[in-house]
Amino acid sequence: MNIGPLALSSALLALLFGVVAALAVAGFLARRGYADAGNALYLALGVGLLTARIAYVAGWWPQYVQQPLSMLNIRDQGFDPIAGALGLLAAAMLIGWRRPPLRRPLAAGVAVGIAAWAFAGLLAYKLTAASHPGLPALALRDLDGREVSLQTLRGQPSVINLWATWCGPCRREMPVLAEAQRTTPQVRFVFADQGESAAAVKQFMRVQRLVLDGVLIDGNLDLSNHYNARGYPTTLFLDADGRLRDMHIGELSRATLAERLQRITPPAAAPR
Repeated sequence: MNIGPLALSSALLALLFGVVAALAVAGFLARRGYADAGNALYLALGVGLLTARIAYVAGWWPQYVQQPLSMLNIRDQGFDPIAGALGLLAAAMLIGWRRPPLRRPLAAGVAVGIAAWAFAGLLAYKLTAASHPGLPALALRDLDGREVSLQTLRGQPSVINLWATWCGPCRREMPVLAEAQRTTPQVRFVFADQGESAAAVKQFMRVQRLVLDGVLIDGNLDLSNHYNARGYPTTLFLDADGRLRDMHIGELSRATLAERLQRITPPAAAPR
């Protein structure tokens, strides 16, 4: 979803919906004479998010250890939701045990918040699955001016990266994608530059010393319009039938890329 210049993922919107619902319940109960659990909810949420991040990093440790500082870059959206929910519940129980007046309003806020988060996440998933179009019947041009039909992607899992040379996060994640292209031959990678010329892309790749296959020029932003992508980088993960299985807005780390590749590749071939 796009709000002005911001492109927000459905997971983040679902989380925000849950937080608002939890705080609304806490505020309602505070006006009815119960202790104000607002600060306690923020503390429990912080513990939950920290737990979710630690669990995710631990689960994808081989990828994160290659770039230790990437563990701190939460913009890659690498969080374990189940671990986060358990961490939030544990923190809420500890706070309630130590501060009895907060038990009821905190329990009510946490219960409503988790229910709202789960409902919003499920609704977003259903709407996304229903609204995402299939692989378009488009033909883009490569850096040498030859037409390439996107329909040729059918038959194997594919990753389409929508990017631009002026985009900072695009430049930062490009080496990660280039490495995955070399090490994951069972997946087809396409790098569709949005709105720029082949000459500009060639110059960028020469300066950055990037070696990539599948670089295409989408001068009219056809793919962005087809998939309703308004922020870059946006990375599309398609199965072998050309169906969109996942859409990541923002910079990918090695871990988040490996996780999403796992969703579209057969279990025996999925990289870890």
